[in-house]
Amino acid sequence: MKEYKILSEMGISRFGEITHYSLRQDGKARDILKIYYKRKKGSVLPERKTYKFGRAAKMVQDANSKTGSVEVYEISPFLLKAVEELDHIVDKRHKDRNLEDLLLKRVNQLEKDIKAATDELRSIIDSIKKNN
Repeated sequence: MKEYKILSEMGISRFGEITHYSLRQDGKARDILKIYYKRKKGSVLPERKTYKFGRAAKMVQDANSKTGSVEVYEISPFLLKAVEELDHIVDKRHKDRNLEDLLLKRVNQLEKDIKAATDELRSIIDSIKKNN
């Protein structure tokens, strides 16, 4: 399994149980990341964990403002890396699920084809028996 350094630093170790996440801004200076898990029946572990990240205030030049500069809040680079790792986990899970769906469709089609072929062979055998 791939090592997820940032998520590990956040105390996350059960990467295979992550189903999805949400990210929202809380005011100007904070982001909220919620990670959702699919837990086994009877597990006492939480189904979601919430993490709060501060945003760094930065002054930027702005000709349209009265003071000539404006304060902006930048998302945490640590949070960006965590989201990148989460995207890798979630995207892989979706790809695996799509592959699983595709394989199940192919298996179902093969079963139908085999049934049709065996039905045809049985029909031919029955007609041979009747003619003898």
